[in-house]
Amino acid sequence: MPLCSPWQASKAEESGSDSFMHSMDPQLEQQMETTQSLVDSYVTIVNKTVWDLMVGLMPKTIMHLMINNTKEFIFLELLANLYLHGDKNMLMEESAEQAQRS
Repeated sequence: MPLCSPWQASKAEESGSDSFMHSMDPQLEQQMETTQSLVDSYVTIVNKTVWDLMVGLMPKTIMHLMINNTKEFIFLELLANLYLHGDKNMLMEESAEQAQRS
């Protein structure tokens, strides 16, 4: 049996019992159709939101975290090593290009 939502299973059972549907009050039938429409809309919104989070937002969040962690590593570790092992006077000199811009 294929997988389906409880709502779809309920719809299949209802289609098999058409005599039951026709004997119901028209106002009750209208309310059931309205409720079914609202539930279907809600499920569509939830599915879209979950899809947006898992497919759209998660990769962006992961890339953001990777880039920020890499940037933090560069500033904290690599820059400290450069100042520790580099020639401080040479590092503090203004380059020719920067001098021309000033």
